Amino acid sequence: MKLSKSLYTRAIQCQKSLWLKKHNKDVLTPPNVAAQAIFENGNEVGDLACKLFPNGVEIPYLNTTFQDKINLTQEYINQGTQNIYEATFEFDDILVMVDILNIKDNSVIINEVKSSTQVKDIYLHDASIQYYVLNGLGYDVKKVNIIHINNEYVRDEELDINQLFSIVDVTYEVKELQVNIKNNLEIFRKTLAKKEEPNIDIGTHCNDPYECDAKNYCWSHIPNYSIFDISRLKSQKKFELYQNGILEFSQIKDISSFSISQQIQIESERQNKTIINKEAIKEFVNS
Repeated sequence: MKLSKSLYTRAIQCQKSLWLKKHNKDVLTPPNVAAQAIFENGNEVGDLACKLFPNGVEIPYLNTTFQDKINLTQEYINQGTQNIYEATFEFDDILVMVDILNIKDNSVIINEVKSSTQVKDIYLHDASIQYYVLNGLGYDVKKVNIIHINNEYVRDEELDINQLFSIVDVTYEVKELQVNIKNNLEIFRKTLAKKEEPNIDIGTHCNDPYECDAKNYCWSHIPNYSIFDISRLKSQKKFELYQNGILEFSQIKDISSFSISQQIQIESERQNKTIINKEAIKEFVNS
């Protein structure tokens, strides 16, 4: 079964999510307006980043098959094109599209563009599977870069593309991850081959690095208001409670380890009444 870089990074986050995407995608929540806006913003950032590598050609996404994209990419490489946007390759049944492929001196540079302001671990996994594919096809991958927004840049009248972006060399980190890729692929493919969905419980991975689109499905057993709604309680602590069989406020026996405000919230829920701290309100009003 074919994989893509998006499926690979999905599996890095959660193999159950990978299985659902392939076998039961109807349970996944479609992108909301905010998520769609983030996606569109990412596309705009990608278009701007292409200006760092001008005079390139873009592999069209619409009205072409993936095989068309692969063939067209190879044609441009054979013609000596220096910069290819959305360059498409396949190796070991893995399809990748490189945001910006820079070609020179018989070697290539992979540039992965992100709309965030820092390099995140998941981006390294994203770039590492691209390296795996191109290296497997015999390309000399000279460097791998993550290109992200420079949050220290202050725009003047004219937009300075070179100042807008930070280019971070992650070649070392990507090469370090290569040792795990074949094993990861074997595990992920075994997961996909299963007839039944993986028995993976909810955990911090449901929101890290992204909120999973299978969350509503996987969290269907969680009450509308639960220990996951305790204010300012770290996610790890919430899941410690969950793993100990505690879902509702009434199941919490000892509240001494919680902050004062959390204790008030828990007591309010356990007693099913509103607790008003009149002294605190008075102090706030008079301050």
